[in-house]
This record gives sequence, structure tokens and C-alpha cells, in this order.
Amino acid sequence: MRDDRHKWAPLASGTVVDLRTATLTPVKLHRQTLISGPDVLRQTELPVVEWPDVIGQESYALSLRRDRVLMVNGAAIATGWDQAKSWAVSNASDAFAVFDLSGADAFDLLTRGAELSLDSPSNSVTRRLFGLDVMLYRAALPDPTYRLHVATAMQDALINHLSSAAAHL
Repeated sequence: MRDDRHKWAPLASGTVVDLRTATLTPVKLHRQTLISGPDVLRQTELPVVEWPDVIGQESYALSLRRDRVLMVNGAAIATGWDQAKSWAVSNASDAFAVFDLSGADAFDLLTRGAELSLDSPSNSVTRRLFGLDVMLYRAALPDPTYRLHVATAMQDALINHLSSAAAHL
């Protein structure tokens, strides 16, 4: 069998991808925990982020659906079923690659891959971007910054799509 591993070199930690008038920077989070269950949005103790909320805190919960959140940098929670809260808890720290997209054309790049509007709120941060499932929200950093969580296996595809979109701006 042919070995093509050299064609998919992983993005080095801290590598910034130059997209001409925007930059894509990998973000290292301490913990990502997926929690599913009824009333999870009301039971979480962290601020819940929806689209197009801006988050400026270290720990928060992303609203994915009415019964699912992704806790970012929250307290460690035992994985498995929590009978008292009727929650299923999974460690998703390695499941999602996280990036910050910032710069003058950051939002324009995103709109090339998805229909987005800052004037149309949504209860969920989940979006389809260039055909990839992502979690998208705004981060309170100096420039307009959009934080994206994408399945780790799809991070190269995201980078390629954003690079291609940047070349056509």
C-alpha cells in the first residue's frame, strides 16, 4: 500500500496562516466538553454563547442545540451519564481544532462559505461553512475576530477553503 502521510503535514502549533487581509491562528484550549441532555442550557453555570454573541471570558458554553452545549475551558466533569442532571458528558478536547480568524476581511471570507448576518441572531453557533460543520462565534479581541471549532480531521480542509476564498477577494 502506498504511504501518502507526507502529503498531510499537521499544522504546527502556533502557526499563523496568512490569508492576505486576514489571519487564521490556531487556538489551544484547556478543555472542550460536550454535554447533552434536556434543560442543559438552563443548567449550565457558564455564560451561554449564541450567534452573533461576543465572548470575552476564558470559560463559556457554546449553544449547539436546545439539548447540547460545548463547554469551553470549564471545570473538569466526569465523563459518562450524570443521573442527577440527566446529562451525557464526553471529553471533546481532541475532537475539535480551534482557530481565530481575524483581520479586515475576516467576515467577508466567512460569507464566501456560508450565509451569515450579524443582524440575524440564532440560538446556535453551529454553521455549515464551505460544506464543513463548524461552530462559529465572535471573540472579544482587538480586531474583529471570529472563533471557529471544526472537527480535527477537517482542519486542513477549512484552511484550504479559507485560503482559496482569500485568493479570490
